[in-house]
Amino acid sequence: MRSTRTNTRLAPVEGDEVRIRPIDQSERRELLLEERILRSQIMRERSSAYWFAATKWGIAGLVIGICAGGYLMYVAMLGSVPLVENSMFRAQAVEAARTQLEQASGVEPAEAPAEGQPRR
Repeated sequence: MRSTRTNTRLAPVEGDEVRIRPIDQSERRELLLEERILRSQIMRERSSAYWFAATKWGIAGLVIGICAGGYLMYVAMLGSVPLVENSMFRAQAVEAARTQLEQASGVEPAEAPAEGQPRR
């Protein structure tokens, strides 16, 4: 595969002289201090950018999770409503049949059994 990158070199302009001069100890300290300050500033900004991205994705994930959870709870509720209705209707039908049998046989309704005793 051929690289699309090209190497460019700047040709020196005539009249520009490059002077290399020695740096004394005080200038070296100042340059090192400036470099440290610049590096710490870059690290601080990079850190804040990471926190911003993490916060943004965290809040977006929280909102998406709330929406998905609400939707899934709604779907689960819609699925369980017919089961609850059927069990309620069955319980009412059993109670109505028990009442009719007790009235037809002339027996008074049984008292509620004490705890721990099975119903007869």
